Amino acid sequence: MWSIPSSSVIFTRCASAVQSRSLSTKSLAIVASTLPAVAKAGPAFTGHFYKRMFKAHPELLNTFNVTNQKRGTQKAALFSAIARSATSLLSSGTLPQDMLEGINHKHCALGVVPAQYDVVAEHILGTITDLLDPGESVLGAWAELYTALAKQCIDREEEIYQEVASKLGGWRGLRKFVIKDKVVKSANITSFTLAPSDGKRVVDFSAGQYITVWLHPSGWEHRQPRHYSLTNSPNGENYHIAVKKEKNGLVSGYLHDHMVVGDELDMSAPYGNFNIAGSEKLWLGDVNAPIVLLSAGVGMTPMLSMLHTLEDEFGLYDTDRRVLWLHAAKNGREHAFRDYLVTQALAHPNDITRRVWYSEPTPDDVRGYLNTSPYHFDGRMQLKDVEELMPIGDARAQYFFCGPSPWMSSIRSELLGYGIAEEALHSEAFGPAS
Repeated sequence: MWSIPSSSVIFTRCASAVQSRSLSTKSLAIVASTLPAVAKAGPAFTGHFYKRMFKAHPELLNTFNVTNQKRGTQKAALFSAIARSATSLLSSGTLPQDMLEGINHKHCALGVVPAQYDVVAEHILGTITDLLDPGESVLGAWAELYTALAKQCIDREEEIYQEVASKLGGWRGLRKFVIKDKVVKSANITSFTLAPSDGKRVVDFSAGQYITVWLHPSGWEHRQPRHYSLTNSPNGENYHIAVKKEKNGLVSGYLHDHMVVGDELDMSAPYGNFNIAGSEKLWLGDVNAPIVLLSAGVGMTPMLSMLHTLEDEFGLYDTDRRVLWLHAAKNGREHAFRDYLVTQALAHPNDITRRVWYSEPTPDDVRGYLNTSPYHFDGRMQLKDVEELMPIGDARAQYFFCGPSPWMSSIRSELLGYGIAEEALHSEAFGPAS
């Protein structure tokens, strides 16, 4: 739930909001007064919106993740975006840049175009009318707010599109790729090496970014996109991803069970604002700044790319920089890339330290206390187990974490509890961020 600012706070900040987003003081006041009603509607508001929009534009189901629609996660994510946008504009006079940047990158990965914002506007306002029937003045106020939000998104997304397409090997839209290699990494994770079918160069990326795979096999009602973090460092030739086979996962199941070396698929260029390069101003200038990678399950995939990039591009082994990687898995059967990471820790004991938690270890899993032990702790990840290894007192240290949303929320709270600055924390949610 989000907090709604008081009317006095709203009106003292109206001037900056009007100046920065061209919203009238009257419209801001109307949005503020009707926000509780929208809040009360909750995700039912966005549920109605999606039902309404897809009925009018069923072709959009070829762009949306239908699994997230069925689970309701996309509805919750959109409601969260509306909530944060409205309350941020009302309370501070600005839109939430951190949230919007991630949305902008996702929209570019999905090929969103300005005309689709018009469609969303029609059905957002239609939903307000259907559920609340508030009258023309209220609709006009919310239309102003949405227009401000849409304009910022459209402008920023065009910048991102052009930036990626203008780079060597870059492209906009979809491009054909072929599966060059497929390797089972654990009981539920398989890696894929993907190269462009035209044999030409592929654009470089920042560690932590993702590509988007598009599948539409025979028998599927809709084309489906899925985002997968890149696990290699840029090489200009191919991309590596690691895909977890999700329970009832439409795309992940098809990739695991049906696609083989030599098969083609469509892909979008790399996007994403969760990346090492994005933190350049914080730490790249200091080659010795410590890095802490925290992951759970398949959340390790962007961390692999970060480690490769630290090794290949930033001279990890030629500096005094130390990388601490903390990972949580169910057990050894589901711990992908373990052998590789053990090997790296063995080869570079002064540069890489790893600690692993297994929540449900099997009799075959061997627990130890060495850097190269398969795993180190039973149960769920607890940072108190490794306090002596963490660079808690080093203001230069940067923390990157990725995994299931409840786990990330818990880890963020623990890190903040140690007094680590918010700007030192960098995270990515797989799927719609709520």
